[in-house]
Amino acid sequence: EVDCKAVTCPGVFLPEKHDIYLSVCILGQYKETECLPPVFPLLFHEKMLFEKVFESAVDPAAVTEMLESKYN
Repeated sequence: EVDCKAVTCPGVFLPEKHDIYLSVCILGQYKETECLPPVFPLLFHEKMLFEKVFESAVDPAAVTEMLESKYN
């Protein structure tokens, strides 16, 4: 679970007036927040839930090995 509360970026001005969103990718799963006006700080207050089942893993060490081999 990722708890998105706020994004700050001191000194940055976004010239476009279109709404923006935060996109997060974890374990090959993509989630997006709701759109907000392009004004910092961006106050999201959203939770994103990422779930993945490792069907061939028999214990937590096997999951660790699978993740290390894929993402290292």
